[in-house]
This record gives sequence, structure tokens and C-alpha cells, in this order.
Amino acid sequence: MESNIDLKGIYLMFVKKKWYMIIAIVVSVMVMSIYLGFITTPTYYSKAQVLVNQTVDSQNVQTKDVQADLQLIDTYSAIVTSPRIITEIKRELNNKYSEAELMEAIQVSNNSNSQILEISSEYSDPRATVEIANKTAEVFIKEIPDIMKVDNVTILSNAQYVHGQEPIKPHKSLMIILSVFIGFLIGSLIIFIKMLFDRTIKNVDDLQKKYGLNLLGTVNEFSPEDLVGKEGQKNEEVKS
Repeated sequence: MESNIDLKGIYLMFVKKKWYMIIAIVVSVMVMSIYLGFITTPTYYSKAQVLVNQTVDSQNVQTKDVQADLQLIDTYSAIVTSPRIITEIKRELNNKYSEAELMEAIQVSNNSNSQILEISSEYSDPRATVEIANKTAEVFIKEIPDIMKVDNVTILSNAQYVHGQEPIKPHKSLMIILSVFIGFLIGSLIIFIKMLFDRTIKNVDDLQKKYGLNLLGTVNEFSPEDLVGKEGQKNEEVKS
């Protein structure tokens, strides 16, 4: 037997069982709040910038010198995170961080055709991100003359600690909104499943729709109190 989609019935079912959706949303938001507050670790971000250029008088800088510096950018990016640099950073920071932590924390990037290298760090402590980024830039500049036999890197800007800095992840507001959406979906799914498997007949209309029967009459339901009341009324009528 084919069943027709009753949009009004679906809407009324959602309205009637809206508490399933409300409870699902509340539970989802609570679980996400507990995760954000007690389980996940916030990650902070800081960056320093170094400039790759030839140490010569600015009047003598040729286009070919700039192009040569640009070609070195990829090489310098790899050197920043090389074991030699990481080991030296660890030593100068008094072994506060392991080499694995430093490798995970330090990232290097640069814009296309730019002589600027951005040395960034991500860590659970905002002050540590500043310390790691600045120390990486410092060690890199100190070691590069020995590695490349050329002194052409200078610090452009240091990382700065900002009081009250917000973590870059997790995005709490976005995660809370996501949890509301997840709760809505779960609540809707529960209501839909209950409606899909609900085969009970709730009223005369359901009976007519399900079996195609015509209504001839109805039998009212009486409570024991109603029956006692009607029996007493009959007795009074007989006595009179």
C-alpha cells in the first residue's frame, strides 16, 4: 500500500515532540562545552619575520641579487626546521621543550616573490609561542653564515606577546554553533524515526486513512465515575 506524505501531519508531529529536539540540542551543547572547557587544549599563535637580502650598499643592489635571494627562500625555509637549527633552539631555551615539540610548533612560510620569511609558532602557552618564534629567528640568523657561507638574513620584526590573546583554535563560538546544529539533526532524526515506526491509530481520521473505512458511528468512553453517576440518576428516576 502506498502512503502519501502528509506535510501537515509531519509538522504537527514535530511540534508535538519538540521536546526531543530541545533535549538533543541541550545535551549536544553541554557535551561540546565540557569538551571545550576540560578536554581540548587551546592553541596560540605568534610569528617573527626575517628578511633575506644581500648585505651591500642599497645603491649597488642589482635585480639579479634580488632574484638570487628569492631562489634561496625555499632552501632557507627547509633550514629553519632542520635538526641542526632545532637542536640549537632547544639548547638555548634550556631544554624547556623537546625536539619533537619544537618541530611541531615551528612553521615557516613566505608570500610568492617575497624576500620575507615568516617564522611562526603554535603552542598551548601564548608566552611560549613568542619565545619559540623569536628564538628560532635568532638562531637561524646566527647559524646561516656558517651553513650557507653568506650573511644575508636580518630580523624584520619580532613576535610580540599580547595580553588576553585569543587562541587560534579551537574556535569556541563556531564549535558551539556546530553543536546546536548537530543537536537539531539528532532531535529531528529521533522524531522522524519514531514517526516512521509508529503504527498506532490515534483517532478516527487515522482509521479511515489506514483502512479506507467509512465512519458509521462512535462509541464514547465512560469512566467508572460517569457510570456510577448515570446509575444513580436512573434510580432516582425510577423512584420518582
